[in-house]
Amino acid sequence: MVLSKVDFETYKNLVSQMTIIVEKLPDILGGEKSKTYLVLFENNMELRPTGGFIGSYGLLTFDNGRLSDFAISDVYSADGQLNGHVEPPAPIRQYLGEANWWLRDSNWDPDFPTSAKRAEWFLDKEMDKQVDGVVSIDLYPIKDFLEVSGSIFLSDYNMDITSNNLYEKVQSEVQDNFFPGTHKKASFLTALSRTILDEIGNLSSSQKISVLKLIYESLEQRHVQLFLHATDVQKSISALNWDGSVFIPSCDGDCFSDLAGIVEANVGVNKSNYFVKRSAEVDINIKGGEINKTLTLTLQNSANTNLGASGRYKSYVRLLVPENSTNINVTSTFGQNYQVLTPEITDSKGRKEIGIITEVLGGENKKLIFSWTNKTDGVLNQYGFYFRKQAGIDGFPVSIKVTTPVKVLGSNPVFASQCSKSPRNAPLQGGYEYCYNATLVRDLFARILF
Repeated sequence: MVLSKVDFETYKNLVSQMTIIVEKLPDILGGEKSKTYLVLFENNMELRPTGGFIGSYGLLTFDNGRLSDFAISDVYSADGQLNGHVEPPAPIRQYLGEANWWLRDSNWDPDFPTSAKRAEWFLDKEMDKQVDGVVSIDLYPIKDFLEVSGSIFLSDYNMDITSNNLYEKVQSEVQDNFFPGTHKKASFLTALSRTILDEIGNLSSSQKISVLKLIYESLEQRHVQLFLHATDVQKSISALNWDGSVFIPSCDGDCFSDLAGIVEANVGVNKSNYFVKRSAEVDINIKGGEINKTLTLTLQNSANTNLGASGRYKSYVRLLVPENSTNINVTSTFGQNYQVLTPEITDSKGRKEIGIITEVLGGENKKLIFSWTNKTDGVLNQYGFYFRKQAGIDGFPVSIKVTTPVKVLGSNPVFASQCSKSPRNAPLQGGYEYCYNATLVRDLFARILF
């Protein structure tokens, strides 16, 4: 009954926050004053912390409730205007080999509001442009739109774009024979964007409903993220978890609120994420005033070995955990090889980031194993586990096992009470086991009551 009441309050809050946003739409769309938003086109085939490499950006302007301008530019054209030196985060300098920080790498912080503000700062310094907010979008919503609309024809390129060939065409048009200063990338994305906007008007009523649904799912699954200067609207966006922020949910009473979030950053200067799949296993053991956790991330690279460096996945991987985490260890396994790694551990805004560099060649599988501990105050009556999904990645298999010293009274989502061959609900040597398996397409908020 408790969980049902909590769920009711959650849906009630969802409706309330969306109502606020709808009421503010006239202002968002420039009803009284023209509004311009920075749109970051993040190519998730080259994964970065907030979705993907920022290869292009757009300035989206609304006036009197109508779209008045949408100008798309190549990010290198803007970065070429930056005067002076901006020191990059250490991993960008060390692993990406960049001595300077630019708009194209501004999304290094997985917390989207932080990266959005940084992107605005670079836009101001490079192009003397100020905006009213930032929107990020990766390739998944475009692919989903094409599944609804069917193929679209780019007349300037004499080319049909479908959901099946989108990645191939984007790669060919924006990456092949690219050099800084060319307008090739911006021209193609402009043609694609304008054709999609025109196509929306030609959709049937049922197709338009499907588009609204995919927009909602894109926000829920972090393929689109929003950061607006209108504080009342942004507060509602944040409450809906559409702002891409990193946080640890609050937890009242004798409760421990936990966080785990995997953040990958492709630093190989290629589009190898097209070939990369992942899965995660989380083992949580609650006992004696401690919570000991192990997270195993498996990375599988299906790239053909003939691709060489262009198929190699070189990634700076971070695990986000609570700031009071201790006993941190990281190892990796590849085939019969086992290696103890020395992580780079930093404190950042109420969390710890455990970072390591890794490479997965074409045809290889590699496991990264993180372990850490948190202390608890007294006996718990509730445990909350927040598994944060990174922007820019598709759903991936997640398996969670929780071992507790006492029987669980309830959980949401429901954890199976039999993880092994032991009799149902029988105490094991380490306590009672409960398991949950799912495909992580959005953030997971799990609650367990004791």
